[in-house]
Amino acid sequence: MNILFVHQNFPGQYKHLLPYCQAKGHTVLALGNVRPLSAFPKTYPYRHYGFDRSSGRDTDPLAVDFESKMIRARSCAAAAQSLRDEGFIPDVICTHTGWGEDLFLLDVWPTAKLIGYCEYYYNIDGFDLGFDPEYCSSDSLILQKLRGKNASILLSLQQVSVGVSPTRFQRSTYPQELRSRIRIIHDGIDTRHAKPQKDLYLEVRGRRLTAADPVVTFVSRSLEPARGFHRFMRALPRFQELCPQAHIIIVGTPEGGYGARPDVPHKEQLLAELEGQINLDRIYFPGRLAYEDFLRLLAISSCHVYFTIPFVLSWSLLESMAAGCVVVGSDTAPVREVIRHGENGLLVDYFNPDALANQMHAVLSDPEAYASLRLAARRTVISHYDRADCLARHHALIQDAFHGHI
Repeated sequence: MNILFVHQNFPGQYKHLLPYCQAKGHTVLALGNVRPLSAFPKTYPYRHYGFDRSSGRDTDPLAVDFESKMIRARSCAAAAQSLRDEGFIPDVICTHTGWGEDLFLLDVWPTAKLIGYCEYYYNIDGFDLGFDPEYCSSDSLILQKLRGKNASILLSLQQVSVGVSPTRFQRSTYPQELRSRIRIIHDGIDTRHAKPQKDLYLEVRGRRLTAADPVVTFVSRSLEPARGFHRFMRALPRFQELCPQAHIIIVGTPEGGYGARPDVPHKEQLLAELEGQINLDRIYFPGRLAYEDFLRLLAISSCHVYFTIPFVLSWSLLESMAAGCVVVGSDTAPVREVIRHGENGLLVDYFNPDALANQMHAVLSDPEAYASLRLAARRTVISHYDRADCLARHHALIQDAFHGHI
Protein backbone atom coordinates (compact mmCIF):
# COMPACT_ATOMS: atom_id res chain seq x y z
CA MET A 1 0.00 0.00 0.00
CA ASN A 2 1.19 3.55 -0.78
CA ILE A 3 0.46 5.99 2.06
CA LEU A 4 0.94 9.75 1.91
CA PHE A 5 1.13 11.79 5.12
CA VAL A 6 0.42 15.52 4.76
CA HIS A 7 1.02 18.09 7.48
CA GLN A 8 2.19 21.67 7.03
CA ASN A 9 4.29 21.38 10.21
CA PHE A 10 5.48 17.84 9.60
CA PRO A 11 5.67 15.47 11.38
CA GLY A 12 2.92 16.86 13.64
CA GLN A 13 0.63 14.05 14.76
CA TYR A 14 2.28 11.60 12.32
CA LYS A 15 5.67 11.43 14.02
CA HIS A 16 5.14 7.81 15.08
CA LEU A 17 2.47 6.63 12.67
CA LEU A 18 4.61 7.13 9.55
CA PRO A 19 7.53 4.94 10.70
CA TYR A 20 5.04 2.41 12.09
CA CYS A 21 3.41 2.05 8.68
CA GLN A 22 6.81 1.94 7.04
CA ALA A 23 7.83 -0.92 9.35
CA LYS A 24 4.67 -2.77 8.28
CA GLY A 25 6.03 -2.84 4.74
CA HIS A 26 4.05 -0.01 3.21
CA THR A 27 5.54 2.61 0.90
CA VAL A 28 5.25 5.90 2.79
CA LEU A 29 5.89 9.49 1.83
CA ALA A 30 5.45 12.75 3.75
CA LEU A 31 4.55 16.16 2.36
CA GLY A 32 4.87 19.34 4.38
CA ASN A 33 5.76 23.01 4.41
CA VAL A 34 8.64 22.89 6.91
CA ARG A 35 12.17 22.44 5.66
CA PRO A 36 13.69 19.05 6.50
CA LEU A 37 15.34 19.12 9.91
CA SER A 38 18.36 17.18 11.03
CA ALA A 39 16.14 15.71 13.76
CA PHE A 40 14.06 13.90 11.13
CA PRO A 41 15.27 10.30 10.72
CA LYS A 42 16.91 9.91 7.33
CA THR A 43 14.52 7.06 6.63
CA TYR A 44 11.64 9.56 6.47
CA PRO A 45 10.88 10.05 2.77
CA TYR A 46 9.89 13.70 2.90
CA ARG A 47 8.97 16.26 0.23
CA HIS A 48 8.83 19.96 0.98
CA TYR A 49 6.33 22.27 -0.69
CA GLY A 50 6.61 26.05 -0.70
CA PHE A 51 4.03 28.79 -1.12
CA ASP A 52 3.79 30.59 -4.44
CA ARG A 53 2.57 33.78 -2.72
CA SER A 54 1.46 35.20 0.61
CA SER A 55 -1.87 36.65 1.69
CA GLY A 56 -2.68 40.04 0.21
CA ARG A 57 -2.46 43.17 2.33
CA ASP A 58 -5.83 44.40 1.13
CA THR A 59 -7.67 41.15 1.77
CA ASP A 60 -10.82 41.53 3.84
CA PRO A 61 -10.03 40.61 7.49
CA LEU A 62 -12.69 37.92 7.41
CA ALA A 63 -11.13 36.32 4.34
CA VAL A 64 -7.46 36.32 5.39
CA ASP A 65 -7.60 32.90 7.07
CA PHE A 66 -9.47 31.29 4.18
CA GLU A 67 -7.13 32.90 1.64
CA SER A 68 -4.08 31.52 3.44
CA LYS A 69 -5.61 28.05 3.37
CA MET A 70 -6.39 28.34 -0.34
CA ILE A 71 -2.78 29.34 -0.98
CA ARG A 72 -1.62 26.37 1.05
CA ALA A 73 -4.07 24.07 -0.77
CA ARG A 74 -2.90 25.19 -4.19
CA SER A 75 0.77 24.96 -3.24
CA CYS A 76 0.32 21.50 -1.79
CA ALA A 77 -1.60 20.36 -4.86
CA ALA A 78 1.22 21.59 -7.12
CA ALA A 79 3.67 19.44 -5.16
CA ALA A 80 1.23 16.55 -5.39
CA GLN A 81 1.08 16.92 -9.17
CA SER A 82 4.86 16.70 -9.30
CA LEU A 83 4.75 13.50 -7.26
CA ARG A 84 2.08 12.10 -9.56
CA ASP A 85 4.20 12.92 -12.60
CA GLU A 86 7.06 11.04 -10.96
CA GLY A 87 4.80 8.00 -10.67
CA PHE A 88 3.74 8.17 -7.01
CA ILE A 89 0.06 7.24 -6.57
CA PRO A 90 -1.10 7.02 -2.93
CA ASP A 91 -3.78 4.55 -1.96
CA VAL A 92 -4.47 6.39 1.30
CA ILE A 93 -3.76 10.00 2.29
CA CYS A 94 -3.56 10.91 5.98
CA THR A 95 -3.87 14.65 6.46
CA HIS A 96 -4.73 17.26 9.07
CA THR A 97 -8.04 18.94 8.19
CA GLY A 98 -7.24 22.25 9.88
CA TRP A 99 -4.79 23.78 7.42
CA GLY A 100 -6.43 23.52 4.01
CA GLU A 101 -3.62 21.63 2.29
CA ASP A 102 -5.81 18.58 1.62
CA LEU A 103 -8.52 20.44 -0.30
CA PHE A 104 -7.31 19.71 -3.85
CA LEU A 105 -5.48 16.42 -3.32
CA LEU A 106 -8.32 14.24 -4.55
CA ASP A 107 -8.32 16.27 -7.77
CA VAL A 108 -4.75 15.06 -8.26
CA TRP A 109 -5.35 11.50 -7.04
CA PRO A 110 -9.11 10.82 -7.39
CA THR A 111 -8.84 7.15 -6.43
CA ALA A 112 -7.12 7.79 -3.09
CA LYS A 113 -8.90 7.39 0.25
CA LEU A 114 -8.51 10.38 2.52
CA ILE A 115 -8.30 10.05 6.32
CA GLY A 116 -8.64 13.43 8.02
CA TYR A 117 -7.14 14.27 11.41
CA CYS A 118 -9.93 16.20 13.16
CA GLU A 119 -8.22 18.08 15.95
CA TYR A 120 -10.71 20.83 16.74
CA TYR A 121 -13.78 22.61 15.38
CA TYR A 122 -14.42 26.17 16.54
CA ASN A 123 -17.64 27.05 18.33
CA ILE A 124 -19.15 30.36 19.37
CA ASP A 125 -20.18 29.14 22.81
CA GLY A 126 -19.87 26.14 25.09
CA PHE A 127 -16.18 25.49 24.46
CA ASP A 128 -12.99 27.59 24.59
CA LEU A 129 -14.36 30.92 23.42
CA GLY A 130 -15.70 32.93 26.35
CA PHE A 131 -15.07 30.18 28.91
CA ASP A 132 -12.81 32.38 31.01
CA PRO A 133 -14.52 35.78 31.50
CA GLU A 134 -11.12 37.39 32.04
CA TYR A 135 -10.25 36.69 28.42
CA CYS A 136 -13.74 36.96 26.95
CA SER A 137 -14.25 39.26 23.97
CA SER A 138 -17.52 40.62 22.62
CA ASP A 139 -15.80 41.85 19.46
CA SER A 140 -18.12 40.79 16.65
CA LEU A 141 -15.17 40.59 14.25
CA ILE A 142 -13.54 37.91 16.40
CA LEU A 143 -16.75 35.90 16.38
CA GLN A 144 -17.06 36.25 12.62
CA LYS A 145 -13.43 35.23 12.11
CA LEU A 146 -14.05 32.17 14.23
CA ARG A 147 -16.90 31.05 12.00
CA GLY A 148 -14.69 31.68 8.99
CA LYS A 149 -11.97 29.39 10.37
CA ASN A 150 -14.37 26.48 10.05
CA ALA A 151 -15.00 27.03 6.34
CA SER A 152 -12.02 25.02 5.09
CA ILE A 153 -12.57 22.40 7.80
CA LEU A 154 -16.08 21.77 6.50
CA LEU A 155 -14.78 21.54 2.94
CA SER A 156 -12.24 18.98 4.09
CA LEU A 157 -14.81 16.91 5.92
CA GLN A 158 -16.94 16.73 2.79
CA GLN A 159 -14.33 14.65 1.02
CA VAL A 160 -12.73 12.49 3.73
CA SER A 161 -13.51 8.80 3.83
CA VAL A 162 -13.25 8.92 7.62
CA GLY A 163 -11.97 11.29 10.28
CA VAL A 164 -9.91 10.70 13.42
CA SER A 165 -10.06 12.68 16.67
CA PRO A 166 -7.75 11.93 19.61
CA THR A 167 -10.42 12.33 22.32
CA ARG A 168 -14.19 12.19 22.70
CA PHE A 169 -14.19 15.81 23.79
CA GLN A 170 -12.42 16.95 20.63
CA ARG A 171 -14.86 15.00 18.48
CA SER A 172 -17.72 16.65 20.37
CA THR A 173 -16.63 20.06 19.08
CA TYR A 174 -17.74 19.06 15.56
CA PRO A 175 -21.35 19.44 14.37
CA GLN A 176 -23.57 16.56 15.49
CA GLU A 177 -24.26 15.41 11.94
CA LEU A 178 -20.52 14.91 11.26
CA ARG A 179 -19.48 13.08 14.42
CA SER A 180 -20.52 9.62 13.23
CA ARG A 181 -17.84 9.88 10.53
CA ILE A 182 -15.08 10.58 13.06
CA ARG A 183 -13.35 7.73 14.93
CA ILE A 184 -11.62 8.28 18.26
CA ILE A 185 -7.99 7.15 18.22
CA HIS A 186 -5.41 8.94 20.31
CA ASP A 187 -1.90 9.58 18.96
CA GLY A 188 -0.60 7.42 21.81
CA ILE A 189 1.75 7.73 24.77
CA ASP A 190 4.99 5.73 25.03
CA THR A 191 4.28 4.12 28.40
CA ARG A 192 7.53 2.18 28.29
CA HIS A 193 9.39 5.49 28.36
CA ALA A 194 6.99 7.61 30.42
CA LYS A 195 6.86 5.49 33.57
CA PRO A 196 7.54 5.74 37.31
CA GLN A 197 11.27 5.96 37.96
CA LYS A 198 13.17 5.98 41.23
CA ASP A 199 16.44 7.58 42.26
CA LEU A 200 16.26 10.36 39.67
CA TYR A 201 16.96 14.02 40.31
CA LEU A 202 16.59 17.32 38.52
CA GLU A 203 18.90 20.28 38.95
CA VAL A 204 17.22 23.68 38.83
CA ARG A 205 18.93 26.94 39.68
CA GLY A 206 21.79 25.14 41.40
CA ARG A 207 19.55 22.91 43.52
CA ARG A 208 19.34 19.15 43.15
CA LEU A 209 15.74 18.07 43.76
CA THR A 210 14.59 14.46 44.21
CA ALA A 211 11.36 12.63 44.93
CA ALA A 212 12.13 13.07 48.63
CA ASP A 213 11.57 16.82 48.26
CA PRO A 214 8.09 18.43 48.24
CA VAL A 215 7.81 19.38 44.56
CA VAL A 216 4.81 20.78 42.70
CA THR A 217 5.08 20.74 38.90
CA PHE A 218 3.19 22.63 36.20
CA VAL A 219 3.88 22.07 32.51
CA SER A 220 2.61 23.91 29.45
CA ARG A 221 4.30 24.49 26.11
CA SER A 222 3.51 28.19 26.57
CA LEU A 223 2.66 29.93 29.84
CA GLU A 224 -0.76 31.16 28.77
CA PRO A 225 -4.40 31.50 29.81
CA ALA A 226 -5.60 28.62 27.60
CA ARG A 227 -3.68 26.28 29.90
CA GLY A 228 -4.72 28.04 33.11
CA PHE A 229 -1.31 29.52 33.88
CA HIS A 230 -2.86 32.60 35.48
CA ARG A 231 -5.18 30.46 37.59
CA PHE A 232 -2.28 28.36 38.83
CA MET A 233 -0.14 31.39 39.65
CA ARG A 234 -2.94 32.98 41.68
CA ALA A 235 -3.16 29.87 43.82
CA LEU A 236 0.48 30.18 44.87
CA PRO A 237 0.18 32.86 47.60
CA ARG A 238 -2.25 30.69 49.57
CA PHE A 239 -0.34 27.50 48.77
CA GLN A 240 2.97 28.91 49.96
CA GLU A 241 1.32 30.00 53.21
CA LEU A 242 0.19 26.41 53.74
CA CYS A 243 3.36 24.74 52.44
CA PRO A 244 6.29 27.21 52.56
CA GLN A 245 8.88 24.44 52.13
CA ALA A 246 7.53 23.31 48.74
CA HIS A 247 9.45 23.75 45.50
CA ILE A 248 7.32 24.85 42.53
CA ILE A 249 8.66 24.15 39.04
CA ILE A 250 6.81 25.83 36.17
CA VAL A 251 7.86 24.54 32.75
CA GLY A 252 7.08 26.42 29.54
CA THR A 253 8.07 29.40 27.48
CA PRO A 254 6.61 32.90 27.95
CA GLU A 255 6.29 33.24 24.17
CA GLY A 256 3.77 31.76 21.77
CA GLY A 257 0.58 30.01 22.68
CA TYR A 258 -2.99 30.12 21.47
CA GLY A 259 -4.81 33.35 20.73
CA ALA A 260 -3.54 36.88 20.25
CA ARG A 261 -0.05 37.70 21.44
CA PRO A 262 -0.21 40.02 24.48
CA ASP A 263 1.78 43.23 24.62
CA VAL A 264 3.34 41.96 27.86
CA PRO A 265 3.93 38.20 28.26
CA HIS A 266 1.53 36.57 30.70
CA LYS A 267 4.43 35.47 32.91
CA GLU A 268 5.53 39.08 33.40
CA GLN A 269 1.94 40.16 34.00
CA LEU A 270 1.43 37.58 36.74
CA LEU A 271 4.76 38.20 38.43
CA ALA A 272 3.94 41.91 38.57
CA GLU A 273 0.43 41.20 39.89
CA LEU A 274 1.74 38.87 42.62
CA GLU A 275 4.82 40.88 43.58
CA GLY A 276 5.36 40.63 47.32
CA GLN A 277 2.78 37.83 47.66
CA ILE A 278 4.91 34.86 46.58
CA ASN A 279 8.34 33.54 47.52
CA LEU A 280 10.25 33.46 44.24
CA ASP A 281 13.18 31.67 45.88
CA ARG A 282 11.13 28.47 45.73
CA ILE A 283 9.54 29.05 42.33
CA TYR A 284 11.51 27.99 39.26
CA PHE A 285 10.99 28.84 35.60
CA PRO A 286 13.38 26.58 33.64
CA GLY A 287 11.73 27.31 30.27
CA ARG A 288 11.20 24.31 28.03
CA LEU A 289 12.89 21.07 28.97
CA ALA A 290 14.43 18.37 26.83
CA TYR A 291 12.20 15.30 26.91
CA GLU A 292 14.51 13.31 29.16
CA ASP A 293 14.57 16.20 31.65
CA PHE A 294 10.80 16.43 31.40
CA LEU A 295 10.59 12.77 32.45
CA ARG A 296 13.00 13.51 35.31
CA LEU A 297 10.70 16.31 36.37
CA LEU A 298 7.71 13.95 36.47
CA ALA A 299 9.75 11.39 38.41
CA ILE A 300 10.38 13.84 41.28
CA SER A 301 6.91 15.42 41.25
CA SER A 302 4.92 15.18 44.48
CA CYS A 303 1.93 16.83 42.83
CA HIS A 304 1.46 17.67 39.16
CA VAL A 305 -1.03 20.37 38.14
CA TYR A 306 -2.72 20.36 34.73
CA PHE A 307 -5.21 23.10 33.89
CA THR A 308 -6.93 23.85 30.61
CA ILE A 309 -9.98 25.59 29.26
CA PRO A 310 -12.31 23.37 27.16
CA PHE A 311 -9.80 22.88 24.36
CA VAL A 312 -7.39 20.34 22.87
CA LEU A 313 -6.04 17.95 25.50
CA SER A 314 -2.26 18.14 26.02
CA TRP A 315 -0.08 15.06 25.73
CA SER A 316 1.67 16.20 28.93
CA LEU A 317 -1.36 15.28 31.05
CA LEU A 318 -1.29 11.69 29.83
CA GLU A 319 2.50 11.53 30.10
CA SER A 320 2.34 12.70 33.71
CA MET A 321 -0.27 10.04 34.48
CA ALA A 322 1.82 7.37 32.73
CA ALA A 323 4.76 8.45 34.91
CA GLY A 324 2.65 7.81 38.00
CA CYS A 325 2.10 11.39 39.11
CA VAL A 326 -0.64 12.52 41.46
CA VAL A 327 -2.40 14.91 39.10
CA VAL A 328 -4.59 17.80 40.18
CA GLY A 329 -6.53 18.82 37.10
CA SER A 330 -9.06 21.47 36.23
CA ASP A 331 -12.66 20.28 36.39
CA THR A 332 -13.18 20.96 32.69
CA ALA A 333 -14.57 18.69 29.99
CA PRO A 334 -11.34 17.51 28.32
CA VAL A 335 -9.79 16.66 31.70
CA ARG A 336 -12.92 14.93 33.02
CA GLU A 337 -12.71 12.56 30.08
CA VAL A 338 -9.45 11.20 31.48
CA ILE A 339 -9.48 11.87 35.23
CA ARG A 340 -12.08 10.46 37.61
CA HIS A 341 -11.88 12.43 40.83
CA GLY A 342 -10.54 10.38 43.71
CA GLU A 343 -9.87 7.34 41.53
CA ASN A 344 -6.98 8.15 39.19
CA GLY A 345 -6.47 11.83 39.94
CA LEU A 346 -8.07 14.90 41.46
CA LEU A 347 -10.25 17.66 40.01
CA VAL A 348 -10.73 21.21 41.26
CA ASP A 349 -12.78 24.16 40.12
CA TYR A 350 -10.90 26.00 37.36
CA PHE A 351 -11.95 29.35 38.82
CA ASN A 352 -11.18 28.67 42.52
CA PRO A 353 -7.52 29.34 43.40
CA ASP A 354 -8.02 28.50 47.08
CA ALA A 355 -9.43 25.09 46.18
CA LEU A 356 -6.36 24.41 44.06
CA ALA A 357 -4.01 25.60 46.81
CA ASN A 358 -5.78 23.47 49.43
CA GLN A 359 -5.71 20.37 47.23
CA MET A 360 -2.00 20.75 46.44
CA HIS A 361 -1.30 21.15 50.14
CA ALA A 362 -3.36 18.07 50.99
CA VAL A 363 -1.38 15.95 48.54
CA LEU A 364 1.97 17.14 49.87
CA SER A 365 0.87 16.77 53.50
CA ASP A 366 -0.13 13.12 53.22
CA PRO A 367 1.47 11.47 50.16
CA GLU A 368 0.51 7.95 51.23
CA ALA A 369 -3.17 8.83 51.19
CA TYR A 370 -2.90 9.49 47.45
CA ALA A 371 -0.50 6.67 46.50
CA SER A 372 -3.29 4.60 44.93
CA LEU A 373 -4.02 7.43 42.49
CA ARG A 374 -0.52 7.10 41.06
CA LEU A 375 -1.07 3.43 40.20
CA ALA A 376 -4.55 4.05 38.82
CA ALA A 377 -3.36 6.96 36.68
CA ARG A 378 -0.77 4.80 34.97
CA ARG A 379 -3.28 1.99 34.46
CA THR A 380 -5.64 4.44 32.76
CA VAL A 381 -3.03 5.46 30.20
CA ILE A 382 -1.87 1.91 29.56
CA SER A 383 -5.47 0.77 29.06
CA HIS A 384 -6.66 3.56 26.78
CA TYR A 385 -3.75 5.61 25.43
CA ASP A 386 -0.75 3.30 25.05
CA ARG A 387 1.08 4.17 21.85
CA ALA A 388 1.50 0.62 20.59
CA ASP A 389 -2.23 0.02 20.80
CA CYS A 390 -3.14 3.40 19.31
CA LEU A 391 -0.78 2.90 16.37
CA ALA A 392 -2.22 -0.55 15.72
CA ARG A 393 -5.76 0.86 15.73
CA HIS A 394 -4.78 3.70 13.40
CA HIS A 395 -3.06 1.27 11.05
CA ALA A 396 -6.17 -0.92 11.03
CA LEU A 397 -8.24 2.13 10.09
CA ILE A 398 -5.88 2.86 7.18
CA GLN A 399 -6.28 -0.73 5.98
CA ASP A 400 -10.06 -0.50 6.29
CA ALA A 401 -10.02 2.66 4.19
CA PHE A 402 -7.81 1.02 1.57
CA HIS A 403 -10.10 -2.00 1.30
CA GLY A 404 -13.23 0.14 1.14
CA HIS A 405 -14.62 -1.10 4.46
CA ILE A 406 -15.56 2.40 5.64
